[in-house]
Amino acid sequence: MPQKAIMIGAGQIGRGFIGQVLFSAGYQITFVEVSPSLVDSINHLGAYPVIVMGAEEHRVEITGIRAFLPTDDKLPEALAEAELVTTAVGPSILTKTAPTIVKAIRRRMELGVTRPLNVIACENIDKGSSLLKRAVFAQLSQAELAHCAEFVGFPDAEVSRMVMPIHDSNPLTVKVEQYVEWVIDKAAVKGTLLPIQGLELTDKPEAYIKRKMFSLTGHAMLGYLGYQKGYQYIFQAAFDDAIFSVVFRALAECGQGWSREYGLPEVEFYQYITVMLRRFSDSRMHDPCTRICREPLRKLGHDERFVAPALTALKHGISPDAILVGIRAALDYNSPEEPQAVQLRQMLQDQGLDAVLEIVLGLHRQDQLFRMIKAAV
Repeated sequence: MPQKAIMIGAGQIGRGFIGQVLFSAGYQITFVEVSPSLVDSINHLGAYPVIVMGAEEHRVEITGIRAFLPTDDKLPEALAEAELVTTAVGPSILTKTAPTIVKAIRRRMELGVTRPLNVIACENIDKGSSLLKRAVFAQLSQAELAHCAEFVGFPDAEVSRMVMPIHDSNPLTVKVEQYVEWVIDKAAVKGTLLPIQGLELTDKPEAYIKRKMFSLTGHAMLGYLGYQKGYQYIFQAAFDDAIFSVVFRALAECGQGWSREYGLPEVEFYQYITVMLRRFSDSRMHDPCTRICREPLRKLGHDERFVAPALTALKHGISPDAILVGIRAALDYNSPEEPQAVQLRQMLQDQGLDAVLEIVLGLHRQDQLFRMIKAAV
């Protein structure tokens, strides 16, 4: 019998990244999705192709799939049978999946299931599994918490793979890059996971999660600076010499801070971002700048891709001058179609920059970074 995995979120990341690598590893995939039409499509078609772009393209056919709405009465039974639950719903939705995980735990206990279960949040967010764990544990009894302590793991993870929409006769088809990165906290895993493409178990999860987060500084800067120059896609921004230069300098600041913070070789960060920059400049990936620029309020947050590496750099005596260029570009983002950009513009107009730096970026007026941003803006 194949091991079973529940994929919460059947969007492009859920299908094209996590769903594909889990299927290829031998897991039987069940999706949980809030969109009735998407659930219907999955259950009607029962399969979909993933087009993988490397030096050449190849197709992976994902078969034997099914899907449930979160409210489906049959879902708890499917959850109880699973050895792995993953999410790909977006940071703002993550904790809303907690009731689904609670159903899984309660049904497992009713049936006396003692197989290890791992719940892994595959989101662009720092320590997403830990965040989800807190939301789940807040709803559990003492007996249920004891069951989790023995049988249920919530390992934090860092994931990376780019996907893009594609027009195909199968509406579920996804196109993805060949690159797969999935780093998981080894110490928090219960039992064992099947060998999965791109999966790396590490005893230094904080360092590698931060490495991904700090590389997103460059990704976000390509989006915001590219938007300012009128580019549609981030690969166009990556080929702009002026933008690339400041992005590279920002990533160098990130790398120096990361290396000193975690005691790891600086060259390791540079090898990593070399791969990242190659990915971001792939002209086959029509990744819109506006997609990268979404949710500027979140991306300007204290623990996110601009402020966190800037503070780390300052902590180790490195001036984050190029990162400041990215912070300014994010503060200037003015797309009328992005709700958070509209909200940010209104906050700047009504409350002023100082309030935004305090409320959104989580900085204090006496902080050095606060003063540096004020000077830059």
